Amino acid sequence: MNRLVLAFAVALVAFAPAQAADYRVGGIEIRHPWTRPAKAGMNGVGYLTLVNVGAKPVKLLMVQSPAARSVTLHQTSQADGIASMRPVTDGLRVAPGASVAFAPGGYHLMLMGLTRAQAPGGKVPLTLVFDGGRRIRIELAVVSAAPNAAGADPMAGMHHDH
Repeated sequence: MNRLVLAFAVALVAFAPAQAADYRVGGIEIRHPWTRPAKAGMNGVGYLTLVNVGAKPVKLLMVQSPAARSVTLHQTSQADGIASMRPVTDGLRVAPGASVAFAPGGYHLMLMGLTRAQAPGGKVPLTLVFDGGRRIRIELAVVSAAPNAAGADPMAGMHHDH
C-alpha cells in the first residue's frame, strides 16, 4: 500500500508544473498571470511579469485571446497627480536579464470586449506573440484580489471604454 501511495505521489509531482501559474518557453518566462472578474461584453485587465532569462533581447509584439474581441498592451503613467493610460503600439522590448511587470498602475493588458464572463476561479487563455515568431500560450487566473497585496489596484472601478 505504501508503495502505491508513493508511486502516486511521484506521478503527481512528475506531471505537475514547477509553479502552476508560471510558464517558460526558451529564454522567456511568464510569472503570475492573473485578471479580475468581469462580465461578458465588458473590458478586462490582465497582469503578469515578463522575464527575459535568455541571452538576447526579446520583443512582445501582440497578445491574442479567444476570450476577448481584442487584446492591447497599455501603460498607465502619473504626471502632476493625474493618471493617464496610453496604448503601447510598437511592442515592448525586454533586455536580457530584465523583467517587465504588468501590474496595476503600470503596464497592463486590456482585454477589450470580453466574449464571456470571467468568474473567480476561472482561466482566461492568451497567446503572447514575440519577435521571431515565438508564441507562448498561457492562462490568466481569475481572482477577486491581486495575488500580491503590495497595494491597491488604482484601476479598480475605472471604465475602460476605449
